[in-house]
Amino acid sequence: MTESRWKTLFNPSLETVAQLDASLKGSKVDPTPMALQTFASLEKRLELALFRSMFASSVRQAREFILGGHVKVNGVVIKHPSFPLQAGDIFSVKPEKVLLAMGRVKPSLEQSIKVDSKQITAWNKYVQAAKSNPRDVWQLKQAKPESLDTINATSVTRKNSVKSYNELLDQKMIKKQNDTTREAILTRILSISQQKGEELVAKDFAEFGESETHKCLSIHEQLSKEKHALLSKFSLEDSKTFISKKKPEFETQAERHLAVSVKQLLSEIQKSKLEAIRISSQESKLPESSKTAPFTTEFASKLKGHAKLNKDVILEDESKAHVNLPWQRGLFGRQTPSKPYFSPWTPRPFIGCFAILPAHIEISFNTCHAVYLRDPIARPGQSEVITPLPDHVHERAYMYYARKGM
Repeated sequence: MTESRWKTLFNPSLETVAQLDASLKGSKVDPTPMALQTFASLEKRLELALFRSMFASSVRQAREFILGGHVKVNGVVIKHPSFPLQAGDIFSVKPEKVLLAMGRVKPSLEQSIKVDSKQITAWNKYVQAAKSNPRDVWQLKQAKPESLDTINATSVTRKNSVKSYNELLDQKMIKKQNDTTREAILTRILSISQQKGEELVAKDFAEFGESETHKCLSIHEQLSKEKHALLSKFSLEDSKTFISKKKPEFETQAERHLAVSVKQLLSEIQKSKLEAIRISSQESKLPESSKTAPFTTEFASKLKGHAKLNKDVILEDESKAHVNLPWQRGLFGRQTPSKPYFSPWTPRPFIGCFAILPAHIEISFNTCHAVYLRDPIARPGQSEVITPLPDHVHERAYMYYARKGM
């Protein structure tokens, strides 16, 4: 804006809110920074309102959007950057333009290939190290700060990791329970008794739990007393045959009583063993709030290396680029090649410095609309005109233009 143009816009009457008398308020009232209102008349210009609303990364870019016909005021396309907004006006910008303005710069195809080639090389080295020394890599991963952990950068990822670990424990528990049959227990008892021979005691069956050792020993003693054939021939199939025998199939009353007694003891041992497996699995599970999972042998086996990119082929046809890394899908910054901005959309690194939303504009980033509520005013201790300059600069500017500006 030229100096002569600004002089026609300058208004020596500054809009403020009257402050209460200190005696009425009961405490000291901050002074009203009236001098900061010197350039308040610029805030109603459409180009500056777009910039204040964070729909553009600079006033110059806001002018380009307006001149390009991408901005509407009250539903009408306005192509004048200096268009003065009135209280209640609704202005909007095409969402694609806002994403382009406030998003990270999209890298070229060659830049993306270069970045991904380095990422794939580093990932393949990590996979190779994890498979050769899984525990060392796991411990190093757990010691890494969350801010540097690319794969587990979000709480959602951590929750999914804990959920997967707990589901794996459930699968193992079900498999163990399915394998814990009466036939398998009987076969194991006979196998232990065969190994120990005459020195067999209750403690030899400790793997079934302390409360079940005497029941296991009782099964062995009952079979020994009857000199049953299972003592010398105790395969899983033989145990199944013994347990599946019905009452009419037994030749003597003693043999039938023996089978009933052994089956009863086996059922009690099985029930105790199943409960022990369930409790052990529940105790090993992690709470949902847990940030780390314990080491498992499946950690390294699930990792897969990534094929190298063929630069010449991708430069000819970008659709032939297939990047599938744990933290990234598609080429770096070009997940959606048709978009003019970095995809997936990422805000510009400097956006935090300008993320100061004005009080006189109501903004909706979901629809890229904003309402110009009123002209900015000054209040005790605060001004709605956003400026990096101190009060004394605005005071001198006001005095200069109040004397010569009109």
